[in-house]
Formats: sequence, structure tokens, C-alpha cells
Amino acid sequence: MPERILSLPGSTDRFVLTGRPVLTLADRYRPLPDGMTLGQATVVPAHQVATGDVVVAFFTDGPGTRHAEHVEQAFTARPRPFGACPAQCEECEDVNARGTTADRYLCLDDADDIEDCVIVYRNTPVAIVPAAAAASLPPLDSAPLLPDLFALDDDGASGPYEALPVPRTFGPCDAISVTRATAEQITADLATSPTGRHLTCEWLHDTLLISSDPRLRTEPGRPGRLIRPDADGRYRIGGLWPWRDWSPEDDSTH
Repeated sequence: MPERILSLPGSTDRFVLTGRPVLTLADRYRPLPDGMTLGQATVVPAHQVATGDVVVAFFTDGPGTRHAEHVEQAFTARPRPFGACPAQCEECEDVNARGTTADRYLCLDDADDIEDCVIVYRNTPVAIVPAAAAASLPPLDSAPLLPDLFALDDDGASGPYEALPVPRTFGPCDAISVTRATAEQITADLATSPTGRHLTCEWLHDTLLISSDPRLRTEPGRPGRLIRPDADGRYRIGGLWPWRDWSPEDDSTH
């Protein structure tokens, strides 16, 4: 999409809306659903965002020419006054910690299992696809979910391993859900990684056996961890080493 110059009533700033970035390992932008385009977007101050509007971007600071900062995942707005957080998320705690008056902020969407609340200043310019237009388009959840990216806890020498998105409460020793191909790559990398120095991996038909050095087992005689595919053919691997988030900087260091 060629860039569009949007204006906001009462403001002399120019709001430059560029095409949505393509998905890469470095840029994790979930595509919009089929039929929804940025050509349908307009800009409004945050306090004018209505329930059902689809938020697609914010903008760099002004005054003057302000460029779009696309949200990684467009979301349907459910605005409410800033106040008691339904999930005690980190974003709300950070805003409260600043000690500023709550009436300067509002929440555009409540926290869920994956994301924190979206808290912005009331006058923040927001690029939206209006609810009336969005209602006639496929829902946002019809676009494919972006996988989370993980590495073994070895300074990024392995990965990235694609997994289903994990909740905000995910801990590094919790299980991630991966395909058979990704599980095979993990087991291959363990053989040469410091993380796997006391582990051995073996495939028993469609079941993965990960066992530790017998001398280190707390329960002698147990075969190890048997990981079977679930109903979707995915493997939940966790509790054997700490996962770490993979980032593009990992590639640049090897």
C-alpha cells in the first residue's frame, strides 16, 4: 500500500500511514484478515475510539510529521476508563507506579491470557478501522496466529523453535507446544548443546523419550520423560530445562 497522509481535526500534524510490515523473524506482525486493509483506516484521538473499532497503529511523537507505529497484532477496541485491572497486568502496574493522575489515561483493551492491557494517554492519536467497516469484514481471529519463538537456554545458539502462543503467566520451565518437525529439531540440537549434556533423546514411533544420565535421576529406574503427541499431533515439551525467548539478536551473535 502506498503511504497515506491522514489528518486529525484540530491538529496541524500530518499522520503518515504506511503499509503494514510483512512478517519476518525480526518483525512479528500478524497479518490483517482477508479484506481488511489500511486504506479503510482513519485517525482519531484515543478518547474517541469506540467499542468495535479495530486498532491498527499508533504514531511517533509530534509535532509535525508523525509516522505510523504498527501494533504487532491488530485488536478490537473495548475502551474503558483506566482503573482496576482485571488481571493485575504489568502494564497497569507500570502506569500506577508513575504516580500520575488516572484521568490522563484510558484502557483500549483489557488484558487476557496472552496480552497485557493496552493503556494510552487520552489524546494519543490512534489509527483505526472503524467498527462499521470492520463489522462487514472477516473477524480478526480468522488471520493465522503468530507462533512464539523459543531457544534452548544456551545464549541463543539454537532455535528459533516455533510454538503455539503461551500465556502471560508462562514460566521458562513450562511446556511449549510444537509440531513433530520442531520436536525433532529440538532433539537434534540438544545433542550438541550444553543444555542437553546430561540428556538423551529417542523416538519410539510417535513418542519422544527424553531421559537423563542415570546417575542424576532422583527416581532410579524411571525411563525418563515420555512425550506423546496430543490430538492435534503436537508435542508439549517442558520441565526439563528453562526455555528462553528467541530474538533476532541471537542470530547476529553466531
